Amino acid sequence: MVSKSLFPEIIKKRLNRPTQKLIATFVLIILYRIGNEIPLTGIDQEALKKAFFQSENKNALLQVINMYSGGGGSNAVLTPFSLGIIPFINASILVDLLTTLIPSFQKLQQEEGEAGRRTLNFYKKGIAVVFAIIQTVIVLGYLKPYMYNTGMTSLWVTGMTLASGAMLIVWMSNQFDNKGVGNGTSIIILINIVTNLSGNKGLETLITNPSSDLLFLLVISGLILISQSARIDIPLVSARQLSYIGNLNESKENEGLVSKEIVKRNNLSVRFNQAGIFPIIIASNVLPFLNYLVGGRIPKLGMDGIYYLLIITFNYFYTIVFWDPDKISEELRKSSVAIQDVPPGEPTAKYLGERVKGTSTLGGIGLCAILIIFDLFKFTTKSVLLTQLNVSSLMIVIGVTYELQKTIRALYKNILS
Repeated sequence: MVSKSLFPEIIKKRLNRPTQKLIATFVLIILYRIGNEIPLTGIDQEALKKAFFQSENKNALLQVINMYSGGGGSNAVLTPFSLGIIPFINASILVDLLTTLIPSFQKLQQEEGEAGRRTLNFYKKGIAVVFAIIQTVIVLGYLKPYMYNTGMTSLWVTGMTLASGAMLIVWMSNQFDNKGVGNGTSIIILINIVTNLSGNKGLETLITNPSSDLLFLLVISGLILISQSARIDIPLVSARQLSYIGNLNESKENEGLVSKEIVKRNNLSVRFNQAGIFPIIIASNVLPFLNYLVGGRIPKLGMDGIYYLLIITFNYFYTIVFWDPDKISEELRKSSVAIQDVPPGEPTAKYLGERVKGTSTLGGIGLCAILIIFDLFKFTTKSVLLTQLNVSSLMIVIGVTYELQKTIRALYKNILS
């Protein structure tokens, strides 16, 4: 009987599970890149490529498609995978928003466990189909001048190919989660951005002739890593520790030193960017469509302001959705653990809510500060390399890579320890 796994049984016996996941991830990456090298039929690819790369003819919608589809490194501008993971990202945003508004969705997220998450994921896939169709219709409007045949049959075949390709990418993203190292959506976005960066002539010049730009990029990369790892630790104590500290307080002997030592061992960590680089991904995805809806009439300064606002808003929103103070307060109470000097129950929830709101807002502002620093340096130095480099893409690459190394280290932790 043939195994349904990616690996034959004889290979599975010789490989540990983390290694199987890594190999499965590489196989999926190769398959994804092969799919992204197949040109879409019925399109004058050369004419489309020339039009796209003429800066005066660029439009926001095609730029975001190129960014998230990996088309920049392909010989063909348009492939069956050209919609990328965008429809699923949009569907995820909508479902996550509904989760905060609809009690039944909240119950699925918070109380139904793995079954509830599977149901929400099913909704995301269903809505992704709708978004794929909508975005296909929009893209076809741009493609008509470059199509050999604009009849209904040709439009239908091209549209179905694009929409089906987008859903195939969603399936591959799930395979990254189930059989690979996880973070399927982020890995697909990472592959696409790295593919586009690989064709950046400015990066080739930087590698062969290092300059002050390299030092600046290293500094920016360090700031991005700090933004992804920065956190505050809230000291926790168990009921037994509270009792012990109380006895020490009564005896008045070494109370401060011992109490601090006990608390130091137990902390609740709150990241400033709890959502990682997803606020950047989502804002980079949403902004071009906003610009498209208003016909590109928003000036660059206004677009930058909206972009920063979207990053701060999404960082705050995703932190509140996935880091529910009331739920965490209840979990602490059930575990007989309390925040030091804060009563259990409602005071704890209020305290956590204030900390989460403060850290998420500061985290979003920090991400925007990195973008502003990059733009200011680029403007003052007139650097050709920095002009060609998209700092949002750089932040996504570093953020996803940082999360991937954490995941891989966790997979091998039990084996190497």
